[in-house]
Amino acid sequence: MSNASPTKSQSRHRVETTSRRVLGLPVKFIGFWTAVFVPFVLLALIASGAVLQAPQLFAALLGANLVGLVVGRDYKQ
Repeated sequence: MSNASPTKSQSRHRVETTSRRVLGLPVKFIGFWTAVFVPFVLLALIASGAVLQAPQLFAALLGANLVGLVVGRDYKQ
């Protein structure tokens, strides 16, 4: 006879998967939209010449864009 009720490990795995999905969606959302909008800010910094005055800001935004690309790559797929 088979047991119809899930085991504790199956239930725990289901809860972990659901919580990852619920918690991961806002992170992917932020990553996706960061990857979309930051390049426009970078272009504005380059066009205005502010890159020479604030190279750390440019580097931080470039890093944020790269992180956003990686984190948000699977958003809404």
